[in-house]
Amino acid sequence: MKIGIIDYEAGNINSVYNSVYNLGHDPIILQNTKDIKSVQKIIIPGVGSAFNSLKICNEKNIFNELKNIINTKIPILGICLGFQIFSKKLFEGGESNGLDLINANVVPIDNPPIFNIGWSTVNLPKALALDIGIKEKTNFYFCHSYFLDNISEDDKKYVLGYTTYKKKIPSLMIKNNFMGVQFHPEKSQANGIKFLKFFLKWEPK
Repeated sequence: MKIGIIDYEAGNINSVYNSVYNLGHDPIILQNTKDIKSVQKIIIPGVGSAFNSLKICNEKNIFNELKNIINTKIPILGICLGFQIFSKKLFEGGESNGLDLINANVVPIDNPPIFNIGWSTVNLPKALALDIGIKEKTNFYFCHSYFLDNISEDDKKYVLGYTTYKKKIPSLMIKNNFMGVQFHPEKSQANGIKFLKFFLKWEPK
């Protein structure tokens, strides 16, 4: 299966590429929008400054293409910053507009911002944990200082995983053909591999 990995200069491209390749799929790094429609699934990785990364997304016309794909059945996985860009507003490095798929804002965990770096427990509903093949309380690797907050009541039902670090942090959402995680499955060893397998088999309803 061809898996598109969007390159918007936000890091972790190689780690995600290698993880997908090792699972027997054909990863393709997408540096522009012309090849997006040639893949079966899309992964949006991300580590770094939201403001700079979103500026590059706009310059490469990636945002407009993603907005079109949102209306299709192509499954999309957003990782860390790649998850956050689906919010309404981001405030890291300045104010930026997100894709507005999730009615929420991305704000610092604390003020001044502090990093959650390392292993944290993700709490999942039993049915989803069984589908992924992990426990309801499972450790994943995190590296972030901002998170999705002020999620609308309508969108809270799509939050299926939470992590506690200073406060309750949404760490897994599934909405329509989009799946977003705050953690890094590509750095989460066996649990991360199981999660990526789950996404690569996932078909949105």
